[in-house]
Amino acid sequence: MDSNVEYWAFFVAGPSISSDNPTSTTGHINRINVISPLVITGLSNGTTYAFTVNGRTHGGPGGTGTPSVAAIPRLAGGTWKLGSSLGASDLNAVTYGTLGGNILLAVGAGGKIVSSPDGITWTTQTNAASAADLNSVVFGGASYVAAGAGGVILYSADGLTWAAQTSGTTNPIYSMTSNGASTFVGVGARGTIVYGNGTTWSVAAPATANDLLAVTYGNGRFVAVGAAGTLLTSTDAVTWTPVASSTTANLKAVAYGINATTATFLFVAGGANGALLTSLDGVTWTSSSSLPVTGINSLIYGSQFVLAGDAGIIYTSTDGTSWQAQSSGTTNNLKAVARNLTTMGYSAVGASGTNLTAY
Repeated sequence: MDSNVEYWAFFVAGPSISSDNPTSTTGHINRINVISPLVITGLSNGTTYAFTVNGRTHGGPGGTGTPSVAAIPRLAGGTWKLGSSLGASDLNAVTYGTLGGNILLAVGAGGKIVSSPDGITWTTQTNAASAADLNSVVFGGASYVAAGAGGVILYSADGLTWAAQTSGTTNPIYSMTSNGASTFVGVGARGTIVYGNGTTWSVAAPATANDLLAVTYGNGRFVAVGAAGTLLTSTDAVTWTPVASSTTANLKAVAYGINATTATFLFVAGGANGALLTSLDGVTWTSSSSLPVTGINSLIYGSQFVLAGDAGIIYTSTDGTSWQAQSSGTTNNLKAVARNLTTMGYSAVGASGTNLTAY
């Protein structure tokens, strides 16, 4: 950009727009005095749009516009790019946060922690707090928390410096979530549930003896899933209630999002042998058609539902019930997937330092 130039952007739903006189194109929309980068919102996925930009000085007439450029907006998650391996260690979890800059954090075996601004360029952090395997990491709005083997919990206010906390358990913690404010919940082996504010933790009374493998939060409710079809819910993170799941499959993933077809919110859970369940309230669950896969390891909702699992599988869904297979470019097991709000895309991580991005 030239600071002496006022830039205008024009776009229209269609294959082209006039560069010499964009206002002559029927249906055009203009943006005045724009600054790079400009994000155009409110477009319809699957519709072709044409764009041109021109500039003017001192309120004069616009110059010759840039050539008309056409693009078709789409939901992120359909096209994935495989990144360079981040080492031999498995990466077990990934999250996105806004403290310490807008960053992705991935954690894994041997206490490994790596960070990235975009899911493409990664930096290995020094983790002096613990060498235990880390199974989960989550951003809670005001801090980051990671957890793993032996009940280890690490806390960070910036995503760079980590300190070990007392969790109250020595059982492995497999998954964590947050209500986005002041409450974190971790679940793990033999029905372990811990809750706290990131630095102070308590252990909830057990509601099951089965391993709990994933947990999420939505609409004022925590939902935990686990071995042999275990499903627990809680509205306060302290008292947990078992609910029927109608499956005996090990459930390893759960997310809360929107069915774009009906404009209703719902929970989706998945696990071994492609088992899938849905619920409108987290209490009453219905089995969906299973996917032809060995295992679902992670679920996230961003602009749509995205799941990742064994043998590099990735599926997407706009309604939580109908799923489309996507090509990941790898057969390594994928352990986790996160929404990256900086790029409005997704990042997935897995075995042997595997990492993928979709924008």
